[in-house]
Amino acid sequence: MKVQVDWLKEYTEIDVPADELGHVLTMAGLEIESHETVELPDGEKGDVLELNVTPNRGYCLSHIGVAREVSALLNKALKLPDPLKTLEPEWGTVAVEDRLSVENLEPELCPRYCALVIENVKVGPSPKWLRDRLTAIGLRPINNIVDITNFVMMEYGQPLHAFDRDLLTGNKIIIRRAKKGEPFSSLDGTELKLEPDALVIADGEKPVALAGIMGGTNSQVSESTLHVVLESACFDPATVRQGSKKYGLRSDSSYRFERGVDWKGVVSAQARAILLIKELAGGEICSGRVDIYPEKGKPVSVSLRVSRVNQLLGASFNAEQVQDLLSRLGMEVSSPSENMAVKIPSFRPDLLREVDLIEEIARIDGFDKVDTVYPVAGVTPVKISAKQNIVKKVREVFCYAGFSETVHYSFIEQAHAEEFKTAFAEESDRVIGLKNPLSSEYDTMRTSLLPGLLKTAALNLNKGQKPLKLFEVGSVYFSDSAGAREERAVLSAIVLGPYELTPWKSRGKEYDFYDLKGALETLTAHLHLPLNNCPDSKSFMVSGKSEGVQINDEALGYLGQIASKQNLVGELDVYALEIDLGVLEKSASCSRQFQPIPKFPETYRDISILVDRTITSEKVEDLILKTGSPLIQKVELYDHFEGKKIQADKKSLTFALSFQSAERTLSDEEVSPLFEKIIQTLKSELGASLRE
Repeated sequence: MKVQVDWLKEYTEIDVPADELGHVLTMAGLEIESHETVELPDGEKGDVLELNVTPNRGYCLSHIGVAREVSALLNKALKLPDPLKTLEPEWGTVAVEDRLSVENLEPELCPRYCALVIENVKVGPSPKWLRDRLTAIGLRPINNIVDITNFVMMEYGQPLHAFDRDLLTGNKIIIRRAKKGEPFSSLDGTELKLEPDALVIADGEKPVALAGIMGGTNSQVSESTLHVVLESACFDPATVRQGSKKYGLRSDSSYRFERGVDWKGVVSAQARAILLIKELAGGEICSGRVDIYPEKGKPVSVSLRVSRVNQLLGASFNAEQVQDLLSRLGMEVSSPSENMAVKIPSFRPDLLREVDLIEEIARIDGFDKVDTVYPVAGVTPVKISAKQNIVKKVREVFCYAGFSETVHYSFIEQAHAEEFKTAFAEESDRVIGLKNPLSSEYDTMRTSLLPGLLKTAALNLNKGQKPLKLFEVGSVYFSDSAGAREERAVLSAIVLGPYELTPWKSRGKEYDFYDLKGALETLTAHLHLPLNNCPDSKSFMVSGKSEGVQINDEALGYLGQIASKQNLVGELDVYALEIDLGVLEKSASCSRQFQPIPKFPETYRDISILVDRTITSEKVEDLILKTGSPLIQKVELYDHFEGKKIQADKKSLTFALSFQSAERTLSDEEVSPLFEKIIQTLKSELGASLRE
């Protein structure tokens, strides 16, 4: 909404520069988007402010509406024209009923419709002052009749429309619904086929305007027009909005009707416009007004408590101050007291509650005057549950490991739910179907997160994304043979495709079982939990390439290679893991005792041995710990080598050993015999030999 500062000065005194005026309006909730100096055709210049008017402040879509705000904010008198007093003496001898009949078939969608008729006008160019007013705010002058309707709309905020009466069949106006497929040609040249949901202004035969939105070419005012019908009305905002969106027509009129117009201002704006037409285009105004007003709007009164004002604003207003602030906005207060009744003006339909009035008081008095008051009550810290901590740690570890998190529906296809049922349920358990599924692809509660991950992986592969590391945290669902339903929070992850180009990984190799297991071991290490392997077989996993994992002898989940039948991504091998976060939470929540920092330093030894390929590093590690107890504290594998320089059936394992005593500093004389004992035990029990 553009407003010209000089135009505003016709209604109220403005004794501040345009920049400061813009700041005052912005601080009161009418944000100024731009301030420009407009140069008119004759070289004159003027300040124009563009306001960002929020939908609840439709009353500010006019110069008079903004002037009301300015007068209240600057505490200046408001001077508004009163055309209704001037109109009646200007009426001619011919009654309006003799020249026009109006019928309203949709009173709910058009609660008020007014029409005036002026005859024998002379259509021509507008005078300079009128052209300058419109040009300054970005409107193009057309002719004196159309320019007056635009001028009054920008002055009062009430859209008007002028019809050529000679083009109205039967000198009749009917407010009705459109007929199905009824043709209509709008003023902007758009050819439409209307539907019955459209509200139209019609004559005896055809639509002549899309109500509240735009007039038609078949009734527009032109240079040959002699007799004008001037329309001013209220239309249902929702109907105008629906029609504007559906038929792709936007206008200054629809913009205002969508936000609601002043039902009392309908006649004032119309009177102002008809008097200007007579002044600038001549003619004779027919006596009387067609005013179809089935249910007259009732005045709105809102109760206001001064104590509530002060409570919400943290202020100390008295009743007289409240009355003064509200009266600046055109409200009437019965009498200043603790409990007062406030009469709301018709141009403020947004004021319905006590809190609305309190906001207006703060706005006009100045939001900057509201003191900052800090709460005196204590703030209760947010408690984070053990489950939330586990989920947070899962996301941290897997994201730092290069995985991308995914989120899927909790519903999957029944066939996939049955295939992956044994992920956490028993063979005798049942899947849970939906009574009203979205589609056949989402008709069952998921028993595993893997189907969703596999579908996402397939989609990414189709888009050319080869290396994939995905994970998801979510719930799985199933019911036992007795019908008891169970929900479990689980973590699922998959890896597939070749390694990304990086100097840290072998080029050409693909992600495998150990990449996935490494991420899981990192997670359990962060939670200080021991991770152990155990036999496990799932029907959807490759036999011999999968295993179960457990913590403290309790089953945690499984990991391994997805079987080809359930592999939804094609030829690439997919490795997956799923673990029960409930088990992880219970194990991590077990109390851990504080261990004091050792007083004595560690002694380190490295050992590199050759063993058969069939011997696992875990078995070697356990044997070293058993043999070196109690002085050995840690055994860590840091190198695993297989290649041409060693026998084909052998592999090289290198461990870092840490020895430490809580009672003394260990000497070489104590560590060396123990280290030699470890070497001999490895040789005798595992057939190991030192690698030279």
